Amino acid sequence: MHSSTRNYITVHNFDPQDYNRLDRNVDCSSDYFFEHVVPHKGEWGRNNYMEMDDFEYDERSQELTFTCLTKWFPPVSWLTAASSTEFFENKLLTMATVTRDETYVEAVALLDREILQERELLSLESETVGALYENDEVDELDELIWTPINNFITECKELYLVPPEVG
Repeated sequence: MHSSTRNYITVHNFDPQDYNRLDRNVDCSSDYFFEHVVPHKGEWGRNNYMEMDDFEYDERSQELTFTCLTKWFPPVSWLTAASSTEFFENKLLTMATVTRDETYVEAVALLDREILQERELLSLESETVGALYENDEVDELDELIWTPINNFITECKELYLVPPEVG
């Protein structure tokens, strides 16, 4: 899917046993991943097709991250349904959506079908984005996009993840 809306999804506190269960039961390397996790497309909302762009599990941080491409809209309905599946229940899920023209960024945090946070993180004029590209200031644009995303994720982790007991 060329020039698509990118959705960066992270499943937090996803331990190796969680990952092994997911990997055994779901084809994580294909676009069918989305149908395997949420088989009823009626629960997908306005998106009836999503394409996998990247999939990675980091055992050290215990985070599963994947990027999916959609035509226009963020897959909030799919994510909400996925949050109650055997794979992601009781897990904090965060998603940042960057529109295809990089003018708008929004984020959402969910836990067990409940939207905990949903907010606009960035809104730019298309002329501003165009000028950044024309002036070869892509790093500055990346910083404009990713600083609020990273701050949102950090805030959600602090608010909604229970720290491990120290004993």
